[in-house]
Amino acid sequence: MAKIKIVGTALVAAALVAGCSKNETTDVAPDVAAAPAEDPKEVMVSAGGKDLTRGAIAEKVDEILTEILKKEGNNLPAEQLAYQKRMIAAQIAQSFILDNVVVTKATELGYKLSDDDFKAFADKVLKKFEGRPDAPKTIDEFAEKMPLPKDYVMSQFKNQALIEKMIEGEVSSKNKTDYTAKAKEIVNDIKEKNKDIPAKAAEAEKKIKELKAQIDATPEAEKAAKFAELAKGNSDCPSGSKGGDLGFFTHGQMVPEFDKAAFALPVGKVSDIVKTSFGYHIILVTEKKPATEAKGETPAEPESVKASHILVKAPSEEKVPDEAEVIKVLRDRDERSNIGEFLQDILRKANIKAADDYKFLLPPPELPKAEPTPAAGTENAAEPQKAVETAAEK
Repeated sequence: MAKIKIVGTALVAAALVAGCSKNETTDVAPDVAAAPAEDPKEVMVSAGGKDLTRGAIAEKVDEILTEILKKEGNNLPAEQLAYQKRMIAAQIAQSFILDNVVVTKATELGYKLSDDDFKAFADKVLKKFEGRPDAPKTIDEFAEKMPLPKDYVMSQFKNQALIEKMIEGEVSSKNKTDYTAKAKEIVNDIKEKNKDIPAKAAEAEKKIKELKAQIDATPEAEKAAKFAELAKGNSDCPSGSKGGDLGFFTHGQMVPEFDKAAFALPVGKVSDIVKTSFGYHIILVTEKKPATEAKGETPAEPESVKASHILVKAPSEEKVPDEAEVIKVLRDRDERSNIGEFLQDILRKANIKAADDYKFLLPPPELPKAEPTPAAGTENAAEPQKAVETAAEK
């Protein structure tokens, strides 16, 4: 069964869902659809002067779910059915707010969706699927493939297209910031840091070789004790406090170079120096467990190894990005922030109300702006200087 996802751009969806309090850890809507249907006339969400009742939600859930089951072959376990009902109910409530607040705001500001606008939006959506064997060739085909009623999907697409047109006009086009100087600063900072890397890497390599020499010079019967001693005093891994003990691990749990060396080592043997993205390692295998087949209620177990290691971190040069790439990252970062603020402002001013089951869709309260602190001996407060970023987002 395909997961039901919110139809629309991530930016708009994120802005709507951002109403969840920071104390909430779940990203699934409360069990709203599965709750007893008490009063079908009970208002669950109010937005834009319109009400969405419990009965209207239930009716729409049934309509959408019928279409989904038709497309999916009516093959859906009961536990998944309950989950889908909750997700559909949440989507209906979210779409209700989107349609009656954000779309309404776009209309009030004079934005209209032309055929060319929708075609541009559709082309952007379809472009994300280019190269896939089952990629839809038209937006209608895409809507048909969605496990939702086609008219519902198309209406959401059109709303999203209109919202994006508003965002372009009210947010994106108004950002006149020149990010060139900041991009140069970030690129130059990376170049400067890279200058020290070869010397630091050589120092790390020298240290790991000295540690390996000490282990090699230790009598066989005393190697394990010596290894633990050196790990406690020299390893850059938190496991150093336990003598380098990593416990048992299976294939794929460690980086490839470490995995290959550990599983190839006989028990009680110390590896040569192993280089990974973390730095230099010396590995001591202390125990091995072969793979076992399932027996009765006992599940199968994969091959595993218990090992200790000494890690000496070795820095590697950071890729120097192109200035144009950094400018794009900086602009996109600000774009996300500005769009989020713009949409949240619309939602806050709309006086949206929701029953407890749907309060996770409400926008968060606006945080009070911090008052600038006057410097000692001055009468006027100066704006605090913004912290200088040290690197572009990856």
